[in-house]
Amino acid sequence: MPISPAQAAEFEALLARTRKVVVTTHMNPDGDAFGSALAMSHFLNRRGIDHEILHHDTHTPFTLKFLPGVERIHQTWKDSEEPDLAIALDLNNLDRLGQDIRDFVEQVPTMVVIDHHVPHYTPGDLRIVDERAPATCLMLFHLFRQIGATITPEIATCLLTGIVTDTGSFRYSNTTTEAIEAAAQLSALGADIVKISQESYMKRELASTQLLGIGLHNMRLEEGGRLAWTVLDAPDFEAAGATEEHAEGLTNELLAIHTVQIAAVLRHPPGRKLRASLRSREQYDVSIVAQSFGGGGHKNAAGCTFTSSIQEAERDLVEELRKCLASSTSISHKG
Repeated sequence: MPISPAQAAEFEALLARTRKVVVTTHMNPDGDAFGSALAMSHFLNRRGIDHEILHHDTHTPFTLKFLPGVERIHQTWKDSEEPDLAIALDLNNLDRLGQDIRDFVEQVPTMVVIDHHVPHYTPGDLRIVDERAPATCLMLFHLFRQIGATITPEIATCLLTGIVTDTGSFRYSNTTTEAIEAAAQLSALGADIVKISQESYMKRELASTQLLGIGLHNMRLEEGGRLAWTVLDAPDFEAAGATEEHAEGLTNELLAIHTVQIAAVLRHPPGRKLRASLRSREQYDVSIVAQSFGGGGHKNAAGCTFTSSIQEAERDLVEELRKCLASSTSISHKG
């Protein structure tokens, strides 16, 4: 998925006339979100461009604390001079910035969006978007090479983290030869793929394990074992001493059951919004389900937010997941 020369040239032109940049990404960050934001930060540092990374959440997820430069991420703009360029990464919807960051970013005169999700709409003066890309970090890798930027070990580490996590350590169906080749090149440039994999997949806080146990206990299986879901309400998080980030990865645990084709986790931590994470195999397109509730994502990994009660959300979500399972099965049989 090459970056076009025109896009690369326009990006360079914007950087050449900017004074200050705000870099941002979506709430509830994953490796691709913080990996791309920090890679961009290291790149801008080498260019001598003043910038800050703004993010809605108050702390860094446990599995991302190893990323070089993570201490640069703040919630508020600290410079007396306002930015004249915003770079939004891994973001298909400005709502996902959180209202405070969105309000700030929308006042910036020019915006660049670099993303690999199906867009809800098309914010940004320059949009570098490729829905086929496994990760935004892979797109940045191509952009940096296109403009002749030096990829330092720090940049390589951030980029490889995004590729590794968004492909599920090269286990997901979005894994491409291109992603594997890029990973090899980034490893050669100084990224430690073993450390990245260990930090991302082989370490978890005790609260995560305790919440996992509760989530598995609450699990429901239907449709001959092809549909699995679980619900985590505020008392479950309190019992585990957990926060929203500790629910990461639970959907994949449900999908790991060999009969399961679609998995979902509906979670409502104390003081946070009611959200659902959806995962699926092969032909089952859960992004359609997420979109029906105002969310989005990819074919096999999506999410959405609810304003209803957790009981109503579970009922409505499971109903749509059943339809998705039936519809995709029907299509696959016809094929």
